[in-house]
Amino acid sequence: MKQMLSSEQIVIPAQISYLPVLRNFISRIAARYHFSKSEINALVISVDEACTNIIKHGYRDLPSGSITVTVNVRNDRLIVELIDYGISFDPNQVSDPNLAQYIQNGKKGGLGIFIMKKFLDEIHYFTSGTANILRLVKFRKDSPVMQFLFPIRLLFYRIKELLIPSKAEMLARRS
Repeated sequence: MKQMLSSEQIVIPAQISYLPVLRNFISRIAARYHFSKSEINALVISVDEACTNIIKHGYRDLPSGSITVTVNVRNDRLIVELIDYGISFDPNQVSDPNLAQYIQNGKKGGLGIFIMKKFLDEIHYFTSGTANILRLVKFRKDSPVMQFLFPIRLLFYRIKELLIPSKAEMLARRS
């Protein structure tokens, strides 16, 4: 059973100037429950990216708004829920960018969701009434769940590599 160790909440105005307060809030809680520096950094960067998107895009046409941030700590994970009332957007619907093309075009910005997907273990998005809820999950690396899941993940990716050809392989087959 996954025991809840802590649940804390903060509400911030949907303004970029409040992001340092939020970063400190997440860092402090994760450090208190002995998450590693890399896990804390992954969480802070991901929450910062998600809230920046909420502020810039979700509330872009609204005069004001807020973001409610709830952090739940369990033995094996830290869960951050972001609740806002801006424009609805599901980050899971965004496909990963072609990084080679991205770099070649000299594009800047726009990698926030990609970064979140790489840094976090789970990202869930849903709505409830007029609220947008984004749930970000980071497993503790040394947890029994991660020790069990890691070999399964490796096996999944190896099977995927064997069964699904890469873009380069598909192009080579066509020529």
